[in-house]
Amino acid sequence: MNLIGLQLDDEAQVLVSELLDGLEEQDGWFKMAVRMAAQIDTKLRECQYAGCVKWFSESDFIEKEIVYI
Repeated sequence: MNLIGLQLDDEAQVLVSELLDGLEEQDGWFKMAVRMAAQIDTKLRECQYAGCVKWFSESDFIEKEIVYI
């Protein structure tokens, strides 16, 4: 299974807190399946979140930023 790491600021964490429950967190990075990352993305867009979320693909070793406006 491909895992994604997401690093969320405080505001984003509050908006998606129910989705983060039970996820492994290390040094500010939440590990999750790609499907969960997509659910978090959808929730942030629905809440009109404005900010930046960093993601890291463990299988591809790619780190990117998603900017929400």
